[in-house]
Amino acid sequence: MAKISNRISESLSEYLILTNWVKTRSEKVSLETKLGESISLQYPFVTARMQSVVGPEMAVAAGKNGILTVVPRSLNDDDKEKIISANEKSRLSKGEIEYVDRPVYVESDYTWERVLQTVDRVGHSIIPVIDKKDQKLLGVYIHDPDNSPMISSRELITHDELMQGLKYTHDESQGKVPYLGYSDISTFSELDQHVKEILQKEKISFLPILGEDYILRKMAFLQKYDTNFIGIAISSNKEKWKNDLERWGGKVDTICIDSSNACFDEALKILEYFKSSSEFKNKPFGIGNIIKGEDFKVFAEHGADYIIGGLGVGSICRTGSERGNGRGQMTVALELAQARDDFFKEKRKYVQLVLDGGIRNYKDMVVALSLADLIMMGNFFNSFYESAARKFDEKGNPTHEEPSMRYVETWGEGHPRARLVFMFGSDYFKGGSVSEIINSKEGNERYGHVTLSGSTVEGVLGKVKYRGRLKPNVEEAARYIKTTISNSGASDLESFRENAILEKASSQTLKDMLPHDVDDYES
Repeated sequence: MAKISNRISESLSEYLILTNWVKTRSEKVSLETKLGESISLQYPFVTARMQSVVGPEMAVAAGKNGILTVVPRSLNDDDKEKIISANEKSRLSKGEIEYVDRPVYVESDYTWERVLQTVDRVGHSIIPVIDKKDQKLLGVYIHDPDNSPMISSRELITHDELMQGLKYTHDESQGKVPYLGYSDISTFSELDQHVKEILQKEKISFLPILGEDYILRKMAFLQKYDTNFIGIAISSNKEKWKNDLERWGGKVDTICIDSSNACFDEALKILEYFKSSSEFKNKPFGIGNIIKGEDFKVFAEHGADYIIGGLGVGSICRTGSERGNGRGQMTVALELAQARDDFFKEKRKYVQLVLDGGIRNYKDMVVALSLADLIMMGNFFNSFYESAARKFDEKGNPTHEEPSMRYVETWGEGHPRARLVFMFGSDYFKGGSVSEIINSKEGNERYGHVTLSGSTVEGVLGKVKYRGRLKPNVEEAARYIKTTISNSGASDLESFRENAILEKASSQTLKDMLPHDVDDYES
């Protein structure tokens, strides 16, 4: 007869993190992490392997901000190539100079409040200030949310406590920001050399480049870390996965299997083939998804570099609710983290844990990171301007106008929409129909379906609320995570995982922790 597990599936949202003696200010907490030995990330975030999330814009934006993008297995080859190509063109190495030809700027009559609205919209922390009359560069506003000036938001941005003026060398103005004249530079390599010399001398990370009459031509930024690492999810079909490896393996930094349940023999064959290959063996290889500690050990013993955990808890997933397979993400996190630590003690090899799904808010993110090395998110990244899905206005009409965006389309990889996108590409809405999907013979291998006739619908189609641009939202999330880590007595992700103390909260406690007994509060 069937057995009953002695575990109760629990969610990340049921737990809180206790405070401890603060040793590191939140501003000094590091969220930097690595995936395998070759991928360095500014944040422990990975985009979900979803069509509605990952396109060229998402790969570029996430990659520039130190987040790993994973190209979905379910896209067609043309769309995959567009994403990888756009990402490759945006790659920068630590110490390189990035030039922005059309930087976002504000004018001298802007109030600080209006400038902050611009910062929130575009996510930039360095904002040039242009004279409204003659368009000359006056200075630069440097946004530092951790050290905000104590002045009225109605002050003009040219206020001494807000704008840092240019550091002129020929008159009485002595600001803080040096600049480089563009007119004397004859070649790009000469420009690059001059920029690096000034940045090194002044110990700064950016430099305005001006033409005649102090008109801003470019902004130069010193890259602080390597950017635009990218991965790809490959087919697990025994007739397709070798072709996927040959076509994409050399173009990405990491490869993973994408299956709702990766516990099948073919997954082990793919892993063993990958690790025995002279071409790919030094790239991190991931297996996903699993939900039991014993399965973690099997894949770890066969050479997996990271393992992705979670099943049935994604916001667009109905595998648990309809099919009945799955597990609470907190239970998954606890069991897989224990398996990871046990394996490390036994074999002295650390196999990283990536948690995928079950994250609703910043609190869930930080609870997940108390156990996992990285978190993979779909809903979070789906809601941004840079996501691959269509945007809609208040009335539900598709729009390309950013101020009008209120919702973003989303769908699960187990929904028929995913097959429509595979067949007709990212502009599927211009052609193609459900009837053509019905006539297709292939099933959805991610969910173990060999034929369409044997398939079940395991994803939903809907909309999520539009959040805005990626960068400001990621930075806000990071501030909350850093603050929690700081108050737990840790200084980085590793010490947080080692020392965090979690406590399960009652439903009443979780209710009490929400704002209450206050009417019309600003949410």
